[in-house]
This record gives sequence, structure tokens and C-alpha cells, in this order.
Amino acid sequence: SSCRQDHWHQHCQASKMKPTTSTGEILEGTLPGRLLVRPSRKREGVIQMFKPKDSCLPAYQQEDQRMCTTDAWCWGAPGEPNTLSQRTVDLGSLGARDVLVENQAIAFNPVDWKLVEHGHRDWKPGQVPGVDGMGRIAAIGDEVRHLRIGTRVAYHTDLRGHGSFAKHTAVPARAVMAVPSALTDEVAASMPCPGLTAWQALSKLPDVAGETLLIAGAAGSVGQFATRLALQQNARVFASASARHHEWLRKLGVQAVADYHDSDWIDQLRKANGGQSFGSIIDLVSAEQAANLVDHLGYYGHIVAVLGRVDPNPLPAFGRCVSLHEIALGAAHQHASDQQWHELVHAGESILDQLTSGAFAAPPIKTGHFDELSTFLSEYKNEGQGTKYIVTVD
Repeated sequence: SSCRQDHWHQHCQASKMKPTTSTGEILEGTLPGRLLVRPSRKREGVIQMFKPKDSCLPAYQQEDQRMCTTDAWCWGAPGEPNTLSQRTVDLGSLGARDVLVENQAIAFNPVDWKLVEHGHRDWKPGQVPGVDGMGRIAAIGDEVRHLRIGTRVAYHTDLRGHGSFAKHTAVPARAVMAVPSALTDEVAASMPCPGLTAWQALSKLPDVAGETLLIAGAAGSVGQFATRLALQQNARVFASASARHHEWLRKLGVQAVADYHDSDWIDQLRKANGGQSFGSIIDLVSAEQAANLVDHLGYYGHIVAVLGRVDPNPLPAFGRCVSLHEIALGAAHQHASDQQWHELVHAGESILDQLTSGAFAAPPIKTGHFDELSTFLSEYKNEGQGTKYIVTVD
């Protein structure tokens, strides 16, 4: 990424000149390693730049269009992950309510390779994919008051803009979560998408304390968080997972676990529940499976379909009166209120705290380097089940 602005500031110091904007305005009070840019009246936002040791931040130029360039992996057309190309990307002007994050770790999620394969309605060639990452805040927009430059943050970002597969990412300020100092970059990056999705799924349900809850797909990234969160709320959790995960799920406190490879897995779990239906179900497999599980809900039961929507309701009206719910974490960037984001960020920071304390166990992690991102994403697609793949950025 470019460091021309830092070099410009050093030149001003060496020549004993005071830094100025392109309009000639003198910038008072600037300090070594920190540059305050006061834009002309035609520009919107005040951008503060900070250069930590051993890092090189992008440059916001002093023209009417302040541009930031960075190294990124770009999408060109629907295809395999190895079709991504590494190039320099212009991130454009930093929004007044955004922050620029200098990424230190980037996490993969299934949605990443799926979107690379199939595209997104808002994407054009040159799009930077990726939804999850963590790093340090390198710049803030002029309407951001609650964050400081240099703070370690994790984030889930908006798919409509450039994503996390870059050395720098512009992120809505309301969406970043402070990372505890004792938590590693890799574990922090692994949390946002699965952790926040799990929290959203639980928040769709009424009070689950003492109630039966079936989690289908409990050993996946989202399922692990959902299981731990539900147990914290004193739910009586039943789970489906492959056989290799049964022991640790039982040790967590799950009532019964069945192998989803068995054709009668749901019958096994109902038998373990005394032959009764379930008060709530979270399905992490598919909309089709979720629709099939609706019949295993009791009166006024709830089902949350994380991967799709159950539509229409497969049960007749005025019967068990079950409630159908869907999850779309990415849609929060477009539709959620500031208050809803405040609650979501608070939940995410609580999970990060529990990962730090050991109350929540970190998932198995495999790391790769930024320069090998496309190859590493291909490996994740083909072999990554049950393991969190993280790319580190030097």
C-alpha cells in the first residue's frame, strides 16, 4: 500500500515547512507519525491518519477526491476461488461514518467461496470479497466519535462494498467490535460471522431456560457458538453432529447427540427427549431440512432456518401455530437500526471476552499467508470442514 502522505509529512519536517493541504491551508498541531487532514469546503469529512511502528498505511491524497490504495484479492467473474487475482485497489474516499482498518487477520466463511463461485447482485469486476477480519483502526471519518485510531477491532462488513480480502478495509464504524488485548488476532478474526449469527438465532427465540432446543449442525462454526450460548441460557440442548464431535458436545452439557448420517437421527433425539417434540429448533443445514423439521415442533414452537427460508409453512393453519424465523446477518448493514447494531456489537464483544477468558473454546484454526489467499480459500472450500481458516497479514 502507498505511503506517499507519510513521506510528504517527513519532507515538511526536514525542510522545516508546516504541512499544508492542496489549497494551502496550514495544518497546525501535527505530530510526528500523525497527520491531520483538513479538507477544503468542497470535501466532506476529516480524516486522521496514524502510522504505527512497522506498518505502512494507505495514503489519502489532497485532491478533491481523496483516494486510498491498498493490496487486495479481487473477483472478476463467477468461478473457483483460485480465479481471484491480487492487485492494487483504489478504495475511494473514506465515508464520514466509516473507519479504515489495517487488517492483521482475515477469516474465511462458507459464504466467501460461495459468493466467489456465484457472484453477488451488487458486485462488478474488481470487487474485493470477504466479510470477516480484524486489525487496527488506521483512519476515522469525521462523524465517528466513539472510536480511536490504533484500537484493535474485529468486524463483519457489508458485502455491497469492498470486503476483508485486502490489507485495508473500510468498515462502518457502528459494526466494529473492540478486541481484548489478551486475545490473539487469529481467534478474534474467527468470531464475527459465526458468533454473531449464532447470537441472532438465539435472539429469535423466547426464553429457552429449561426448554428443549434442537440444534441441527451443532459442530459447525455457527453451531458451536449457538450450542454454548444456549447452554449459558440453561436450555436443554439436543444436537445433531458427526460422530467425532459427540464426546465434547456431551461434555459441554448437551442432553443427547445423534449422527446426522443416520437416517433415523431425528427419531433418536426425540426418543432421548422422552418421545416428545421440541420447543425450538435451530437448523444450520438447509431450508429443505428446516422444512422437514417443522413437524417435530410442539405447540407454539419456533424454528430458525439459518441457511434459507421455510416458505410456505408446511403445517396447516390454526393447529400447532408454530413460528418460522430466518437469519441474514449481512442484511443488517442495509436494514438494521443503530440501536440494533449497538446490541449486536455488545453481543459480539461479550463473546470475544468469553473467548479471552476461556469460557468459550476457540475453534481449531489453520493459518495461511495473505499472498497465498486464493489457494488457501480453495483448500478451505474442499477440506476446511470443522476448521477455521485464517489468513495473516504482515
